Amino acid sequence: MFDLGFWEVLFICLIGLLVLGPERMARAVRILGFWMGKARSSFNSARREVERELRLEDIRKAGESVRRDVEETRRAVKGEADAADQEVREARRSAKLKAAEESEGGRRKKSRSSAEDPEQ
Repeated sequence: MFDLGFWEVLFICLIGLLVLGPERMARAVRILGFWMGKARSSFNSARREVERELRLEDIRKAGESVRRDVEETRRAVKGEADAADQEVREARRSAKLKAAEESEGGRRKKSRSSAEDPEQ
């Protein structure tokens, strides 16, 4: 945290021992350890919360990406379906015209044959 090595910590403990004395030094070390543990716990809790929020943000981004992909696919499928629907309409129209022409042609042949053959 503060990048203190072994010798620096030992030097600080010796000065604390000289200033506080052996009885108060033990109590001070316990209190210092308690508060450092609290600080570490708070820091770890905050770090976990930030990591969780970042994961949620990543999940949101992934969800948005999937939503965009689904929307693009939906548009593409709709376009293809519309094109197929248009082709079906044109095929029906063509089939109706062809059927009408064949029907009209059949009527003309009947009327010609009945005009030529009065007995029928």
